[in-house]
Amino acid sequence: MGLAKIRDGGIVETASWLIAPPEGLDHFAPRNVAIHGITAKEVDGAPSWARVFPEVLSFAGGDLFVAHNASFDRSVFRKASAAFDLEVPDTVWYDTLPIARRLLTLGSYSLPFVANALGLEDFTHHEAEADAVQAARILLTLAGRSGVDSIAELANPLGIHSVPTRPGSLSRPVGDGSRAAGDFSSLAATDVLAGESVVFTGTLSLHTRAEAHALVEHYGGTWQKSVTKATTILVSGDLDPRTFRPGAEFSRKLQKAMDLAEKGQPLEILTEQDLIDRLDIGQEALEAATREQRAVGRAGWLPLHVVEQARALTGEDLNYSTWLRQALRHPAGHPGAGDQCLRCEGMIGPDVYWMFRERWMCSPECNDGLKRAAKKAWSDQGIDRPSAPSYAASWAR
Repeated sequence: MGLAKIRDGGIVETASWLIAPPEGLDHFAPRNVAIHGITAKEVDGAPSWARVFPEVLSFAGGDLFVAHNASFDRSVFRKASAAFDLEVPDTVWYDTLPIARRLLTLGSYSLPFVANALGLEDFTHHEAEADAVQAARILLTLAGRSGVDSIAELANPLGIHSVPTRPGSLSRPVGDGSRAAGDFSSLAATDVLAGESVVFTGTLSLHTRAEAHALVEHYGGTWQKSVTKATTILVSGDLDPRTFRPGAEFSRKLQKAMDLAEKGQPLEILTEQDLIDRLDIGQEALEAATREQRAVGRAGWLPLHVVEQARALTGEDLNYSTWLRQALRHPAGHPGAGDQCLRCEGMIGPDVYWMFRERWMCSPECNDGLKRAAKKAWSDQGIDRPSAPSYAASWAR
């Protein structure tokens, strides 16, 4: 974890930590080690995120958060906190990546390319503190070029609990914090599909047709039910690129698209992954946004055992973490093959973090939704519970 603090247009303080990953999430993939150079040996004896978390909040002191490709950093911040049941304060995040895309014309907008284009000094990429310092320099340089002196003037914020404003989107979370069906406003909107007419065919792995259509509209495009002379993109959900060759048998929509393309119509055929890559949002972020939508349509999904177990714990002398774990644990034990998430009905894979599995949740997003809904139910039922650790003093330092 690396941080750099900005005051009055300059970097005044930095901080960094090596952090030991939680048990069950402590595999060091060679590919990742090759990128950041951190091995299991280097974090042997390092503090956990539970210990570093209040120090991070103390350093930030209530400031706004900024990162280059902030959706990734924010996701890691939230997931690490979820693994320890930490209460994350309301925070607004800003992202220098879309700002750079708007203000610069480059072949790549990764941190090193943007820094080089702005004439910034070299740095050690993927070293956390160096990355934080370089992101701060990029922010200050782009602000200077634009003649503005506040982040709000430079870009729209990405908030953990706030939603970027966009015509037709919701301006606040719905229900227990879930998005309404078809609302992708939690994803930063761009006009990458402006002028495109998109048709879907085959089985999609991430979306229903309605969700796919809403996603296209969110990114500035229009959708069609069938292939016409106006179609510019066909997304084939079950297209295997290895078999995409002359002479193969195709679905009716795919064959018609091929015929129109051969006659000169500017029509591109994409796989579902091709579309995700085109939108430049990452599969993880898209999966999270999709889960949030599906959960909101399932009123009353909170299982009764969450209230019953909490009521049985009343009067028990337990700390907050132990009480919370016993109240939320599924009485049937860990899910088996084919069992679904209680919140969004998604599949609970074997590699899901153990704490989420014992609650029958498929992801950190659904785990957070479970805790929000449970706390409301406990309050409505008048069930007492231990107080959660407060970081208010350090966060508002």
